[in-house]
Amino acid sequence: MTTTDTATRLLEVRGLNVAYLTERGRVPACSDIDLTVNRGEIIGVAGESASGKSTLLTAITRLQRIPAVTVDGQVLYYGSRGSDPVDLAGLDEPELAGLRWSEISVVMQSAMACLNPVLRLRSQFTDVLRAKNPRLSKTALRQRVADLLAMVGIAPDYMNNYPHQLSGGMQQRSLIALAMACDPELVVMDEPTTAVDVVMQRRILNQILQLQRRLGFAVIFVTHDLSLLLEIADRIAIMYGGRIVEVGTAERVYRDPRHPYTRGLRDSFPPLTEPVRRLTGIAGSPPNLLRLPAGCAFEPRCPVRIDRCAEVRPELVDLDDGEVACHVAVAAAESRS
Repeated sequence: MTTTDTATRLLEVRGLNVAYLTERGRVPACSDIDLTVNRGEIIGVAGESASGKSTLLTAITRLQRIPAVTVDGQVLYYGSRGSDPVDLAGLDEPELAGLRWSEISVVMQSAMACLNPVLRLRSQFTDVLRAKNPRLSKTALRQRVADLLAMVGIAPDYMNNYPHQLSGGMQQRSLIALAMACDPELVVMDEPTTAVDVVMQRRILNQILQLQRRLGFAVIFVTHDLSLLLEIADRIAIMYGGRIVEVGTAERVYRDPRHPYTRGLRDSFPPLTEPVRRLTGIAGSPPNLLRLPAGCAFEPRCPVRIDRCAEVRPELVDLDDGEVACHVAVAAAESRS
């Protein structure tokens, strides 16, 4: 795992394992996850459905519910506390409540499932603001809500509307504004543009980038669409079968994906800004997490697999400009050195 000094580091996941408890046994949804998020960085997490992306996010933010359980590992958060981190995985509920919204906030993919349908938008914002600063006056609260909505391009008049009176794009932008309410250090976004059309997707992405550059918070952005992350992320982590199989800068992942799965993802999605090109899918289906193969989980679908891939599970190896868990990629790098 590539490390950074504590002045740069914001979040560090170490050896995180998360499972789902089912009648058929324990399903390892995330296995041996190591990931570092730096201050002011946008890190993307990409992969197919059931690769473990959303499970990783809910484990980091301690939002997972039974049957999901964190088996072991650490989630070290540095934040505004300086160089002495706190382990989010070990905090009790009152301690977590002190960090949520003010230090770490979340934007989920379904705005209508997150916004309260029976409360006006203003009330939902003021509930959050009052929880962190009970002394705010009504005038100050109203102005703060208006400022937050304006930040995402929504006129203040809409604060008196109910969620169903807003378009899907406005609902999603309202959630993003709500996540900014207490000036967090880290914003976790779980496919925040999935439910909107491509025009609104572009508008929301631009607003996220503008807010991030203006306010300086870090972002963990989860999506199945690698081409989207190539547009906005500083670094990208690729997940498959509950594991991280590659990490690198967005530029390097696009130009030179090391893992065959990353290459397949890149070639499966049309680019957002480049000319149309022929797309190629990934043959086969994601693995059954109850019956993972002994070696690489991607081996049954891999077009460049070798015998070792079926026998030995590859570990993440640092290759100067990123990390990859692939016997073929590591062997190729070693042959060039």
